[in-house]
Amino acid sequence: MIKKPLVRVWDIIRKHRKAFLIGTILPSIAGLFLAETVMAVQFKALQPILGGMTFLTVEALGAWLVDFPLSVLAGCMMARKIGTSEIRYGALAGAAFLTVFILLVGIVGGGLRQLTTFFDVFGLGDAVLVAVQTARQQLGFHLGVIMFMFLVSDYFLCMLGGILGFHIIRFGYPSNAKES
Repeated sequence: MIKKPLVRVWDIIRKHRKAFLIGTILPSIAGLFLAETVMAVQFKALQPILGGMTFLTVEALGAWLVDFPLSVLAGCMMARKIGTSEIRYGALAGAAFLTVFILLVGIVGGGLRQLTTFFDVFGLGDAVLVAVQTARQQLGFHLGVIMFMFLVSDYFLCMLGGILGFHIIRFGYPSNAKES
């Protein structure tokens, strides 16, 4: 039996820091603009129909329409930069992308929106606030539990997207992919 050394996540990120920076920040910035345009329309259209379920529905749609495709893009960008096709790198790429994306949304949506109206072009902040308040009224404590489960599933979805991105590069550029 051959023993493989255990590689730590931080060692992988530190080793390929430039690839992770480019592969997480660029899709995250694109995701801000994409989410801003798509989700504001969804919130305003679905709020009268779905009431308390609007927030959960729009977040689920956002995971499939924004997070997943951008995690595939992040996986492709990192695979091209790193030049490896190991699945753990793809899963790490998806998880790193979603973490940076959530932090960026929190900074821009929560912090900078208070300072200037530039970041709330489509009125997404107000639409989200109304949807969250309605959901909290109707679901109570269960909203937090549902959102936690959603966040976990969103991480798994983005990890799968990162893996898919690595496989796309491996199949599209077989000479670049090396097994580590």
